[in-house]
Amino acid sequence: MESLNLLVFVGTEGIYHAHAENGQFLTALLNESDAITATFSQDDDVLADGLGAYHVALFYTDVGELTAAQEAGLLRFIKAGGGFFGLHTAAASFRESEGYHGMLNGFFNGHSPYMDFTVTVSDAAHPITERLSDFDVTDELYYLRHDAGASHHLMHAYDKTKDETHVMAFHHAYGAGRVFYFALGHDMAVLENPSFQEVIRRGALWAGRRI
Repeated sequence: MESLNLLVFVGTEGIYHAHAENGQFLTALLNESDAITATFSQDDDVLADGLGAYHVALFYTDVGELTAAQEAGLLRFIKAGGGFFGLHTAAASFRESEGYHGMLNGFFNGHSPYMDFTVTVSDAAHPITERLSDFDVTDELYYLRHDAGASHHLMHAYDKTKDETHVMAFHHAYGAGRVFYFALGHDMAVLENPSFQEVIRRGALWAGRRI
């Protein structure tokens, strides 16, 4: 099978995160896999062009705006069978784009203090989480506006500051495409976590129908 062509898209805006540096780190990480060819981009126009060179788009974006053509190009790509991987602030991006957030089934609704917490595997039988143990991270624990019945949950975390449990990873279909969202990813403290990195690799391969 041909290498999975994956776009790591970070856009041009980032307020609270080092998106360009972190995105380049993720691109290098994914390129360590023989099964993945990852390309880093901050060019919004690649979305309007239809993403024809890629099998999967990984969004590690923040705030920003999508033009009607960019949003339409992205959604058309996924509906036709492309993969979408939303990471961390992808849920806080393009806040006026209802089609984008409908596709993602997630809208940022706050987060815990930056802290240590445990990510618990909800479904250990899925290819993304198979043989993956619960793991500890230092990160922001995200809260989402999310239709729990419309996606399959893979991981969750308990927020001790609010005595609440929140979904950390989920997937669903969008047209003929696959959508995966992973809520972790604030900074290098979690990006260098081996379990986080394994989910990044598996999530990319799953979204691209390689596992």
